[in-house]
Amino acid sequence: MNPILATDPTTTRTCPAGTTPVVFGGCDYLGLSRHPRVIEAATAAAARYGLSTSASRTTTGDTPEHRGLEADLARFLDAQASVLLLDGLTANIAAMQALAMRVRSAVLDERAHRSLFLAAEAAGLPVRTFAHLDPEDAARVARSASGPVVLATDGVFTADGSRAPVRALLDALPTEHCSLLVDDCHGFMVLGDSGQGTLNHAGLAPAGRVVMTTTLAKGLGCAGGAVIADGELVERTRSQSTYVCTTPTPPPLIAAAREALAVNADEPVRRERMRANARLLDRAINDAGFGPTDESTPIFAFWDRDDARMTALRGALLAAGLDVPLIEYPSGPAPRYFRATATAAHTPDQIAALAAALPADR
Repeated sequence: MNPILATDPTTTRTCPAGTTPVVFGGCDYLGLSRHPRVIEAATAAAARYGLSTSASRTTTGDTPEHRGLEADLARFLDAQASVLLLDGLTANIAAMQALAMRVRSAVLDERAHRSLFLAAEAAGLPVRTFAHLDPEDAARVARSASGPVVLATDGVFTADGSRAPVRALLDALPTEHCSLLVDDCHGFMVLGDSGQGTLNHAGLAPAGRVVMTTTLAKGLGCAGGAVIADGELVERTRSQSTYVCTTPTPPPLIAAAREALAVNADEPVRRERMRANARLLDRAINDAGFGPTDESTPIFAFWDRDDARMTALRGALLAAGLDVPLIEYPSGPAPRYFRATATAAHTPDQIAALAAALPADR
């Protein structure tokens, strides 16, 4: 394999056959999962706290790291408060359970992440859907509901990187008693002035009727989840949701996430590099005739109507030392499609190699 391709372990994986293709997949957008400072923080916290709190935070399982990260996130996201959950799924469940005290039903983007549907069901909220990325249809469905609703959407959609029109969705709420829930697992650390996410990108913040959930496992490269909102909703989450009696994310990973936030502030070049690489990948995909795509996020979906050609392309890319996942993922733009991601750890030469390996005769 061309040595240009295997320069950073963040962009490669070792296969059973011993090959190490460059991966244009996953969600480590800023390449923080292997950052020396982040790993050092996790190692130090493991020595201090061990690998698990072995109890819920409502009993003996709380640590200064968990409380510190909640304060860090609230400050970073310009919010009153935040509360940590085990992962993005449980963050959505906890947020929906807390919101169920305010609303009577949930109105979801039809292509919203499966966890939002599961969360609404877990909270006992009837679910209706609106057309993908369509605030007018969202307003219509919300107006037809009986009582206040929570309008829920991904901030950035995991399958293809499309962005929700969050300001228009907020305007679509029929009454002041309704809420907007934005699952920003793929916008957090990607969009916004300093990586604060989709809401910040739209000039909004988690406050009042606006609730944000996210994971720490993608843009931050660590693990865990969070609900970020006004103080009242966060306190309700702590007392009346799956947060109660749940063993939290291990302290080493929480300490790592705190350090990853600090690295993000100290190294803005990572976001700049991610965005530059997204522009290069966007051009490569469009030049191959798979467009149009949107370079505003580092996630790209592309496909061919001929499934056999996609299977052949997947094999050709692997043979060239390039791993671009060909997936069947729920709520995607096609039954089967390539999902490619550009990260801060990729090099222009790696993206050029992918561009050269894509077919030029479509």
